[in-house]
Amino acid sequence: MKTIGILGGGQLGGMLCESLMKLGARVMFYDPDPHSPSFFRSPYHYQGEWNDFNKLKEFFSKCDVVTYEFENVSTELLNSLVQETSTPLIPSAHALTTTQNRIYEKNFLKENQFPVCAFFEIKNYEYISLTTKHLSFPFILKTATGGYDGKGQWFIADHNDLNKFANQFTKDNFVPLIAEEKIDIECEASCIVARDFNGNTVCFPIFDNVHAHHILKHTTVPSQLPDSVQNELKNIAIKAAEKLNVVGLLTTEFFITKQKSNYTHQNSVNGFYVYVNEFAPRPHNSGHITRNACNLSQFDAHARVLLNLPLHQPKLHPGYYCMGNLLGDCWISQGNKSELNLSSWQHQPEIIDVILYGKLEAKTNRKMGHFVSYSQNNGEHILAAERFEKGLNEKSS
Repeated sequence: MKTIGILGGGQLGGMLCESLMKLGARVMFYDPDPHSPSFFRSPYHYQGEWNDFNKLKEFFSKCDVVTYEFENVSTELLNSLVQETSTPLIPSAHALTTTQNRIYEKNFLKENQFPVCAFFEIKNYEYISLTTKHLSFPFILKTATGGYDGKGQWFIADHNDLNKFANQFTKDNFVPLIAEEKIDIECEASCIVARDFNGNTVCFPIFDNVHAHHILKHTTVPSQLPDSVQNELKNIAIKAAEKLNVVGLLTTEFFITKQKSNYTHQNSVNGFYVYVNEFAPRPHNSGHITRNACNLSQFDAHARVLLNLPLHQPKLHPGYYCMGNLLGDCWISQGNKSELNLSSWQHQPEIIDVILYGKLEAKTNRKMGHFVSYSQNNGEHILAAERFEKGLNEKSS
């Protein structure tokens, strides 16, 4: 029996745990939170800080393979742990080094001729004022590291916004930033690729994504993009996984627009322009839909790679599916931060799955669970999701 270690005890690790256990693996978690929801899924877990080298070394030494469910871990530390214990990290720290730093990520895209919006590296405090020499207003400022679901991002409309932003920093508290061209997004999409130790690659269907307040709201399949655009996204995602030499999962997030960039040059695909937004070398929020919509989930595929088992091309089931995130706001609007009233589900047979992650306290914008709706007719899967959300957000009687 192989022991697979997972860095992080959240929902991604929990669902991966299910897929690993189905294949006979022992799963061990590492997380600083003593109430991590995934600790309840396996009796094997370590509670420790992310900079506790000795505890992490003990954790690695008890695993045959280690993977991770989030990116904000020091790759220098991870490389040292791999060298000390000879336990492989999947995907590698090399891939993680690129994807966890937006500056490295954008330069990787540019150097390998992937479609990417124009950007400017703000290496020190003085560089903030130089941004307008490289990009026109409006643009987006992001921290080079950290940040997710819109955190660590600022919309800069004009010089006034830029001056206000610059006043937050001094030379002493400055953190590296990246400025990105603002484009008019027609839609957003993602593509998940699984790649094994031998370089064999399979690709999941394209997911259409809708965000609200920088947080994923809905993922739908099948994609409504033209086939030619979907094929372009898949080709880019596969090529990126190969260039990064990823073993495991790589999610590529895309912006789709009809606006041609003034700074970058590329050919349109059926009237659309495609830009890579970012990568995630792990299971992805949009990929939750594969648990219901495909014959092989993203977690199943990752489990097979970790256990060195054969990969098969995922196939989409017939019909139309919509995955929606359940945020802590639902609990709060019902007036109960610990338990969600699902009584409205009684009248919603189109909701075929509800998954609650087991987090102890609901907070605003905190991902507490997700649901999936299904319909045989295009459009009705989204309407069903919206009705379900409306019912959940009503106060409990």
